[in-house]
Amino acid sequence: METVMPMYRNVIGWYLQRITGGLLIILLAAHFWVEHFMSAELRRGDLSYEAILKRISNPVWQFIDIAFLLVALYHGLNGLRNIILDYSRVGRHTAQALTVAIVGAGLVWAWWGIDAFRNL
Repeated sequence: METVMPMYRNVIGWYLQRITGGLLIILLAAHFWVEHFMSAELRRGDLSYEAILKRISNPVWQFIDIAFLLVALYHGLNGLRNIILDYSRVGRHTAQALTVAIVGAGLVWAWWGIDAFRNL
């Protein structure tokens, strides 16, 4: 059975997995802090849909939320792909088909998540 990918592509994927993991830690901590501790409405006990809509309508927060979504999708789906390819015996064509399917699912999920901001 031949190698599924050239070595340099494996190295890039390996680094991107670690970089997105680090970004996830930072984005998750920031998200948790802002959502649970920095919201004046939450501290007062009068958090409402309008307060959330006001925050999420801000383009800066939209960028942060979309970045969080895209980083999480890449990290999770690339991790799934790596697990499947590492622990199974698949040929190049099967690996390529799996990659295409996972990229397709990721694009659909990314579009769905980003499109949600248009409906605010």
